[in-house]
Amino acid sequence: MKRPAIERYQNVLFILGAVCVGIVAPSFESYTAPLITPLVIFLVFTSLQGLQPGEIDFSSYAILVALSLGISYVLLPVGGIHLVEFMLADSAIVGFAIALSVPTTAGSAIVWTRLARGDVQLATTISLVSLTVAPVATPIVLTQLLGSQIAVPIGTLLFDLLIIVGGGALFALCIPATLFSTRTLDRGSTLAILLLIYTSVASIDVTAIAGWHLLRIGGVSILLVGLGLCLSILFERSFNISRHQTFPLFFASSLKNIGIALLIALAFDDSLVVLSIIVYYIIQQLSGAAIADATVS
Repeated sequence: MKRPAIERYQNVLFILGAVCVGIVAPSFESYTAPLITPLVIFLVFTSLQGLQPGEIDFSSYAILVALSLGISYVLLPVGGIHLVEFMLADSAIVGFAIALSVPTTAGSAIVWTRLARGDVQLATTISLVSLTVAPVATPIVLTQLLGSQIAVPIGTLLFDLLIIVGGGALFALCIPATLFSTRTLDRGSTLAILLLIYTSVASIDVTAIAGWHLLRIGGVSILLVGLGLCLSILFERSFNISRHQTFPLFFASSLKNIGIALLIALAFDDSLVVLSIIVYYIIQQLSGAAIADATVS
């Protein structure tokens, strides 16, 4: 049975609510800021909790995983940054570069794949591999995207990614999967994302950003999601992939991890960097909901 629209889009509404609270009540940011790293580690933990790598036949998905990594870490970042630079000319470019270089948002990729009736195990496999290679891939991709425009703190970035991914994986291995229900983990990850968004928005003066510039950032975000979708469909036709597998190929390649992106963005201390990441994430989630809706209607 198709869920009511307000229920399907509740996460998007929560995100918009967190943005609004960050604008009108920023004073609590000093209390939530120290929680950023633990929250991102928790998000990685919730993405990995319950996954059983030993039960996944990686060989059967090898080509699809390789295609997904190619989209996520090569084609989408390279093509996307050219699009961003053509339409924007300020520090928002840095925000999009960060968002394009981080791994998949595993939780959302799996959820939207399930709702779209796609191959959930494929989405899980791609997410697991994407997070595993992130400590190596993300610094390389981000450095290539920004080039000589800005100094990327490679050492700090690599250390943070190792702590985040390693810490989340360690908790997932040590904490029994039966300790928390799926519903509890989903609610916990949603709360963590909302706290991250609130903290990020509260730390910047959003009201100083012109409305037209916000619209341009939104437009770029839509085009980037469209680029990821086009690449997935192109591979579907080129490699004769079933639509059942195209859904996870798109979701796990093009929906990016907001927690890791926002943590990296803090090092740049710029409102447009943070804003572009949040807007891009909202557009990604709206797109996931729209595609899932279209498949069950």
